Amino acid sequence: MTKLFTVNGKSYKAKEFNFNFLCDLEKKDLSLEDIEKRPMSLIRAYLAFSADMSEEKAGEEIEAHLINGGKFNDVVDIMSEQMQDSGFFRSLNKGEEKEDIATSTKSAKTKKQ
Repeated sequence: MTKLFTVNGKSYKAKEFNFNFLCDLEKKDLSLEDIEKRPMSLIRAYLAFSADMSEEKAGEEIEAHLINGGKFNDVVDIMSEQMQDSGFFRSLNKGEEKEDIATSTKSAKTKKQ
């Protein structure tokens, strides 16, 4: 199902978070671990990705959106949905959960010995 979001009065098709997008983020020194530390950069990069525009243009659109009464959540909410719906992102989370369980099990065994 196609999801749309609006920034500065213009509608854009929300793109799914995929491996290539995450690689593009890493090229910009924005890794998964940094997302919470640099949310503005992520919002701008996501709009640029979804709208097929430069990051500079995306920044200008977001700034105009905010000046005209829009909110960051207009992008953040759809971005979060796309992360949750992404098959690639879900598979990453499953892998992390398995690693966490394995680490917890190993720690518990070590403590017993």
